[in-house]
Amino acid sequence: MAEQMNMFQQNMMARQMLLQTGISMVKRLSPVTGALGSQLKIPLLRMGIMTGVLLQFTVPVVIATTPGTPSPVAPWNIANVVSYQDFAGVQRTRTHGFQLWAAQSFKAADAMSSIPAANYAGGAGPSLNAVTNIINQPTAVGTDNIVFSIYVPMAYNPDSDLTGAVLTQTNVGEHFINIQLANALVGADPWVSPYTAGGVTSGGNVQVEAFQYYIQPQAMDAANLPVIDLSTVYGFEGAIQNTANIATGQSVYVNYPNNRSVLSALFNYENSSAFSANGSDVNGLILLANSNTNFREMSSRMLKETMRNMVNCDMPGGSFFLSSRRQPIMTQLYANVQARFDLGTVNAGNVTQIVSQYEVQYASGAPLPGITVAA
Repeated sequence: MAEQMNMFQQNMMARQMLLQTGISMVKRLSPVTGALGSQLKIPLLRMGIMTGVLLQFTVPVVIATTPGTPSPVAPWNIANVVSYQDFAGVQRTRTHGFQLWAAQSFKAADAMSSIPAANYAGGAGPSLNAVTNIINQPTAVGTDNIVFSIYVPMAYNPDSDLTGAVLTQTNVGEHFINIQLANALVGADPWVSPYTAGGVTSGGNVQVEAFQYYIQPQAMDAANLPVIDLSTVYGFEGAIQNTANIATGQSVYVNYPNNRSVLSALFNYENSSAFSANGSDVNGLILLANSNTNFREMSSRMLKETMRNMVNCDMPGGSFFLSSRRQPIMTQLYANVQARFDLGTVNAGNVTQIVSQYEVQYASGAPLPGITVAA
């Protein structure tokens, strides 16, 4: 008698069959427009097995008399919050635009669609940013557009791992992406405004055009679908702001979310509305469990070098990325998992905070406690 496959083997076989025979498709959705400070809702379609959505932003700007000074995390911070809500009402992803872009760049081992620091010398070879309708943030006096993209993933890897993919063939409910736009183009807080100075004003409504990626199966019966993949949530929980206990010479503990598998964590430390390029305002960072087991002990310099080797560039100052994809941190196994920041000098006034983001997986329908910001 042939041995019967268990559910994990069935899922793997169905996944491989779907990847081999399913048709990869992209649907261009109607553009959505809105003024700065508004919330844009992008309804998504019911089409096959959705693996992700690409959002392309166009922001008209007028720069008069005074050149603009870009924020270190611009232009992605125009999207102060990006969220995806599925048919069951679960927010699979809710995070800051820059944090989502940065995490996708680390995952891809490349700074996705970024503006390079330098072009080829003497014009030999192509310009590395000649096509400025892919990414652009103008600073010179004149009329122009800010343009950039953010990819919102649903499946962990559409080419090989469909964990988290969304089966959209349902007549019940709706699913959509919400975008909270920045209130203003210029502001003192670089985390929320794309420019920190300059005569930059809006030239019109923000436009977002979405492209929905999905796989169309050859057969839509349960035997040919990776049920475990489709019943698992994959996404990013970010824009979580911690302002408590931040002081010179103090240690700040930032909690990981419970009852999830955490694949990566990104922390952005804003010290009095500024981001230290070399991380000199953080003396050390420790990842620990149950308050007494140190998983990783790092200095800012060591972590910055690790990050450069991962993504082949330097991220904006104040960024600290910890990957655990090879062996995800299963926080249900511990009373608590925390990142401890040993702070150096904390400057007075303005905005001072640690903003965290977690790349997570968990079973759909699992009860999840809320995320507390600090211990």
